[in-house]
Amino acid sequence: MNLAGKIICKSIGAAGMVAACHDAVKISKQYAEIGSEHSQEHYMEKVYYSSRTLDKVSYNDNALREKTFELRSKSPFPGIFGKAKGGFQGFTYGLANSLPLVICSSLAILGKNFLAKAGAIGIGAIAIYKVLREGFGLGKNNPMH
Repeated sequence: MNLAGKIICKSIGAAGMVAACHDAVKISKQYAEIGSEHSQEHYMEKVYYSSRTLDKVSYNDNALREKTFELRSKSPFPGIFGKAKGGFQGFTYGLANSLPLVICSSLAILGKNFLAKAGAIGIGAIAIYKVLREGFGLGKNNPMH
């Protein structure tokens, strides 16, 4: 394979990998927000119920429970950990969702001669499939008909 063919295959592979990673990062951001909200909701539910249960009637214990509830409810840590967990889950989901594109891009970038050409052709086939399926709706079942 000549130099121009190598450059074209590597460029197509890089473009495919950028597209797959871009999609994974966008999904990761969405999952991070959902994970943060879910983690914060779960934590607040636990804090609220633990602050409202009474073992005995005591005004001092009640005042202590109120202060600790205020302090614990302002904690940013559950949201931060939930955001990190959701972001990781979203990124892995996004990469797994575009696994054929990642594999073909890796072949085009790392492969030699035939493997690089096969990876670039695979990326082209995936691109044509995406345009026909997602762009024009060919092969999709239309729920309106």
